[in-house]
Amino acid sequence: MRRIIYMWIFIWNNLRESEEKMPRYSDEIIDEVRQTNDIVDIISQYVHLKRSGRNFFGLCPFHNEKSPSFSVSPDKQIFHCFGCGVGGNVFTFLTKIEGISFIEAVQTLAERSNIQLPTLENTIDSAKEELKAKVLKVNEFTAQYYHENLYKPESKIVQEYIKKRKLSNETLKSFRLGFSGRFDELYHALKKEGFQDAEILESGLVNRNDNGRYIDRYRNRLMFPICDARGRVIAFGGRVLDDSKPKYINSPENLVYSKGRNLFGLNVAKKGDTKKLLIVEGYMDVISLHQRGITNVVAPLRNSFNSATRLVIKKKCRANNFKFWLWWSRTYSKNKSFRYFTKHGMWY
Repeated sequence: MRRIIYMWIFIWNNLRESEEKMPRYSDEIIDEVRQTNDIVDIISQYVHLKRSGRNFFGLCPFHNEKSPSFSVSPDKQIFHCFGCGVGGNVFTFLTKIEGISFIEAVQTLAERSNIQLPTLENTIDSAKEELKAKVLKVNEFTAQYYHENLYKPESKIVQEYIKKRKLSNETLKSFRLGFSGRFDELYHALKKEGFQDAEILESGLVNRNDNGRYIDRYRNRLMFPICDARGRVIAFGGRVLDDSKPKYINSPENLVYSKGRNLFGLNVAKKGDTKKLLIVEGYMDVISLHQRGITNVVAPLRNSFNSATRLVIKKKCRANNFKFWLWWSRTYSKNKSFRYFTKHGMWY
């Protein structure tokens, strides 16, 4: 009996050691891997699927059947078999079909999407992920800070502009429009909130001049928070309210923001029907049309439309053959995004 007890203690200790050595990934990383691997694409490699209404159906790979009862939902990114009851997300499917662990499924799908995974052993990657999470918190705080500024008595200049553009309060709140203050107001607000200079500078919201002084990037501008498809604030655009130049200032690319992989307004548009997307030129085009009831409208981020953006829209449109409605206010031939559309036959 004593030998058996020692044996189980030995096995338990080995299991604990192996668990401690296994890489661990943040929820944010896991969500990123899941979102970049469309469940229909993954399951189609194992099951012949046919579209029926909003979902896809095929023969269940987990039990024998003659009539398709295996359903895949592209909207919810889940699968379910009405025959045997198995179901889950893209990770669940891969673990069951390949007989691998959850961690191995994450690693497999990350490799497929060219996502580099951090590990506990890689302190550089771990620090990077920690900084990324902090930058997102900086952005979220800033979006709320700017939005609250919009309603203050001293913000009359932006309030007059909003009144001129006939933007409703509902629209202001849907897109979380805001107003940036003067010189270093945001910087001091962020410091008071407990943020450190590292994440503040990485966010691109504040610059440090040659004298070592911290200055807000956006001053006296109408602010447009830019969100990813999950609704996380990843960047900002700022418009002047007079004739000064440049008319728009936008966040630089950083740990959380890539222009080509995101679209302005997608987080709002996805709440409705995105089988077709109306692609317009800028922030105000999206907002104005949305207020008029056209909700499936997005804009590329400052002429950054490329193959990555095309992939993002393809996933949201959920169609095998798709085109995008295109409406530009500038001269077509001078617009980089328009030239990309015409090259790929993606407009009408």
